[in-house]
Amino acid sequence: MRLLLALDRLDGAAVARGVVAAGLPAPDVYPVAGGLDATFDVRMRAAFAVVAGEPVLDRDTVDGRIAGEIAVRARQAGVPCHAIVGADRLDRFGKRILDLQHVLEASGGGLEAAGARLARLLMTDVMPD
Repeated sequence: MRLLLALDRLDGAAVARGVVAAGLPAPDVYPVAGGLDATFDVRMRAAFAVVAGEPVLDRDTVDGRIAGEIAVRARQAGVPCHAIVGADRLDRFGKRILDLQHVLEASGGGLEAAGARLARLLMTDVMPD
């Protein structure tokens, strides 16, 4: 089981480097630029967790942006969902609606550092044996 990264307009390779540097296996990186196709659900269900991401997490995420759709599908499938974002502007209620476990900001291009922070959290919180 691997971590699935599904990041919209964020550098998945940078997040993946951080994840690996912190000690997790290389994640599966799903390109979301073309939307979510039939392989997304298969890859998500095979992952121990999914990471959604976008430049700004806000109410529009809940109301239909792709990161919100990823979180909803993960919740429905019983797969934990986390988020790495450029800026977090979503209130606690919105995060509960999406069932986001961890939300990390990667301001100033700190995607690799955010990936490493998330990996450390996952190793203590949800990593399968």
